[in-house]
Amino acid sequence: MRRPLYMVDARDFRERDRDGRKLLSAAVVTSAFRRAGLHHVLLGHPGVVALTGVHPEEVEIISEAIQHKMRRDYRVAGKRAAELHVHDWTKHDPKRAYKAKPFLISNAQAESREVVLFQNRDEVPSLFETVADGIAEIVHPGVETIRAAFNARFGRIPSERDLNAACELPLHLLEAAFRRGSSVEQVMRAVGRFGALAEPRDATVSKGRNADREDGPSLDDLHGLGEAAEWGRSLAEDLLDYQTGRIGWREVDRGVLVYGPPGTGKTTFALALARTCSLPIHVHSLAAWQAAGHLNDLLKQMRKAFSDAKASTPSILFVDELDSFGDRQRLSGHNAQYSREVINGFLECLDGAADREGVVVLGATNFPDLVDPAIKRPGRLDRQIEIPLPDAAARAKILRYHLGSLLPDADLSEISDQIEGASGAEIEQVVREAKRRARKDSRRVMRISDLEASLPPAIVLSKNAFWRGCVHEAGHWVVGRKLAEESGVVPKRARVFRKVRDGARGTTTFERDQGFDRTKESHLAAIVVMLAGAAAEEVILGSRGDGSGGRIGSDLQLATAIATQIELSFGLGDDLVYILDGTASRSGDLLSIDPLLKRRVAATLSECLERARSEVRSRRHEVEECAQALRSFGALDNELARERSENFSVSSTTST
Repeated sequence: MRRPLYMVDARDFRERDRDGRKLLSAAVVTSAFRRAGLHHVLLGHPGVVALTGVHPEEVEIISEAIQHKMRRDYRVAGKRAAELHVHDWTKHDPKRAYKAKPFLISNAQAESREVVLFQNRDEVPSLFETVADGIAEIVHPGVETIRAAFNARFGRIPSERDLNAACELPLHLLEAAFRRGSSVEQVMRAVGRFGALAEPRDATVSKGRNADREDGPSLDDLHGLGEAAEWGRSLAEDLLDYQTGRIGWREVDRGVLVYGPPGTGKTTFALALARTCSLPIHVHSLAAWQAAGHLNDLLKQMRKAFSDAKASTPSILFVDELDSFGDRQRLSGHNAQYSREVINGFLECLDGAADREGVVVLGATNFPDLVDPAIKRPGRLDRQIEIPLPDAAARAKILRYHLGSLLPDADLSEISDQIEGASGAEIEQVVREAKRRARKDSRRVMRISDLEASLPPAIVLSKNAFWRGCVHEAGHWVVGRKLAEESGVVPKRARVFRKVRDGARGTTTFERDQGFDRTKESHLAAIVVMLAGAAAEEVILGSRGDGSGGRIGSDLQLATAIATQIELSFGLGDDLVYILDGTASRSGDLLSIDPLLKRRVAATLSECLERARSEVRSRRHEVEECAQALRSFGALDNELARERSENFSVSSTTST
């Protein structure tokens, strides 16, 4: 039997739930809202939600659980959470479709949370699909959830046989058993008694969902995933060939680590991958395994996760937040031995190549350099794929996906440009807010102005601040093209913004030649290009602003990271040592405790800044011309540079 697509873990059992009241129902309600991306409603924001999979006999406990988990003492931006109302639409009603419209019109204008209960997904009126914030589905608690519930309440877990027996009970009877028992034994006796009352559950209220059901996006529906989407489609083809016997398991990628900033969709990618491959997916994390209890209990849960995935092969085992395992080289303190044993246990599971044939292990993290290097070695999670923040084209496609049939003829490129640096999750929030604005105005048709009004607040730059941004990006553009053959990076597009939402006045994107012969000189040239924006400000404006630093991903942060890697990673500094891996997020920590390293890195940056000044001085006219073009057009790329070649003496560098 295939395992559930989603599992509830110990994070869904809070201290206030552990007295037995609403224990399991509160957990499955929270999980349902999270899976549907409805965190904002959980936390008190207004919204209309359809909750499916609710059996008529479970309406009371689900309603109580909703009130319990979404209680009114939450505060949102300093205000009390929106009022909460639960509506029972589980009973058959031939007039339901007619009631949906006035209900939605009335409640869309209200600053409240409206949760409507349905027994089956196909009973949800089509208008809900368009107007509601989302449709969530109750998934009957499986063995893992019930095990976590026993551990959370009693600190003990019954036998596997007893857990399976409990899993067969409908939710309302299972909840009743937990309420009546003050010990594991009493709960199990109640489970035995109530078993005689249980009828076969409606197939629509399943104990799990398979990834091949059309209950979410596939990889073809998602945008901005870059290499990850291409790899996922290739994996789907390989798995099909494996299942039909055309290739062996050794020819399939068995372990992959995906990484990227928060909100880029790593978990969404994992679920979409499972749907694309038509495979079950088992979702786990170290936090969920830790909820089982002590170290031995944790390791048992970890091994069982791999065993369960093996039982439903071919399958995908997704382990989120891999950086939480830690890195054995950096462990210290009284928990170091504990963490080492956890990592060693995980490595043993990954190394069971013969035992896990048919199981693709997919790990995810925001911080790949914090993952123990042994986890990333060949035969384990040896392929690392970045899921970046979406570019302009991808942002427009993500907007289109979440809009669905709304604004079918709208040009979304301008909206996309205004949310530079936004993650997929942030873009989804913009669309959700725009839908709410349309509902509040009692309009069935959304306007582009609703999207514009839903964007994060913008700061309009002064004339001088905007011109500084133009000069800064022009410095990157001109010096970047001049040093492209030396640095191995080529500027592709420069943009400036009159309205700023994330603090960045502009951006210049570069294409990196992956096959470039990288030496110390090429890395130094790359630093010169990164500092060319600040140098242009100094040379042309007489001073430099704060736009070059102040945040992760800024020119100064990236330049400092490369200069530190030269000393501690690439073997190109004064000493032939290796301390940092290639991502170098620890560079700031090391610089703060090593004065000698700090002086060497600072000297490198000073030398590169001086060279950047020299490059700008020798091409000052070109920089000023580019800055003027940016002020006029807002953007500069190779095509525009060629079209206006009579105005630019910048040499044309062919991108690689």
